[in-house]
Amino acid sequence: MSTSTTTTTTPLIQVATTQMTYYGPIVLLIIGIISCLCNFITFTSPQLRKSSCAFYFLLSSIFELLGISFGLISRFAADHLGSTLINTDRVYCKLRAYLVSILPLIATYMILLSSIDRCLSSSVSARLRMFGQKKVAYVASAVAILLAVVSGLHIVIGYDLRPRCAPLPGTFAMYDSMFVVFWLGVIPHVLMLLFGFLTLMNVRRTKQRITVKTASNANTLDQQQEGRKQKTDAQLMTMMLVQVGLSFILIMTRMIYYAYYVLGPSLTGYDKLVGSFLMSFTTLVYYANYCKSFYVYTLSSSLFRTIFINKVKIGIVKLFCRTIPAGYGEHTAKTMETIIAVRPKRKPGQ
Repeated sequence: MSTSTTTTTTPLIQVATTQMTYYGPIVLLIIGIISCLCNFITFTSPQLRKSSCAFYFLLSSIFELLGISFGLISRFAADHLGSTLINTDRVYCKLRAYLVSILPLIATYMILLSSIDRCLSSSVSARLRMFGQKKVAYVASAVAILLAVVSGLHIVIGYDLRPRCAPLPGTFAMYDSMFVVFWLGVIPHVLMLLFGFLTLMNVRRTKQRITVKTASNANTLDQQQEGRKQKTDAQLMTMMLVQVGLSFILIMTRMIYYAYYVLGPSLTGYDKLVGSFLMSFTTLVYYANYCKSFYVYTLSSSLFRTIFINKVKIGIVKLFCRTIPAGYGEHTAKTMETIIAVRPKRKPGQ
């Protein structure tokens, strides 16, 4: 690049980086907190409390809120509020490095578990469908949280003040970079796509079996119930697939550049300035992944929208009225309970 072009664009890149690192975290915090709170409202509704998939979504929202709140606020404080704690306090250095990796990792694991849950719940095998239950979700989520906590303990050991907060140089720094790229990025999201594909295959097989069953059994009530369950499963599956697809795109954007930044040649001068801009941009993209879930669910599922709107309506009535009018929301609740009712038990061999 010519010297004149470099001289002209350098101030622009510097200003863009400063503005992006200032306003970006603020916007993402607002969007992300609203997203997580709205998810709490929806996934704690009586209509979804028995759903294992909704339980995973709820846990994911909790850890998304913790991750974006701690990560973005601490970064903003260091970049623009003059905080030097990360480079002066050894405990905070280790704690921040650990939490900014583990909290998003747990949120990612919950979405991965939701994709596994949809895959198992849509299976034609009755034995596999048994794993798509709430009691299994409790155990699976506990194991996933423990796995995430233990897998990141090397961060507490290897990060220290040198004199700035940084990982131990050499082999450990390379291992930590690969941990971020593969364990936090590539592996869980590839597994999400894999289980999403298997879910689609299961749904196709289920539809074929239902078609055969319908031809041999013309029970209208059974057909209506089966149709409602198909719609519910389809909407939960759509929520999961859209979430997984967008997560893959956003996370891979970050991880690909991060891998290049770590493994590529050392940058100097103008290239270092551009690299700093791209690192800040992909960091915001990374955090944006954990701010989007409510908006994804709202756009991809009429079931989610209906439950959220009804929950808000009932909340408003409770807030401004001492008592809820008799029968208010009763019809809606019954309708939603019917829509997301548990799949009828199948006869042995079906």
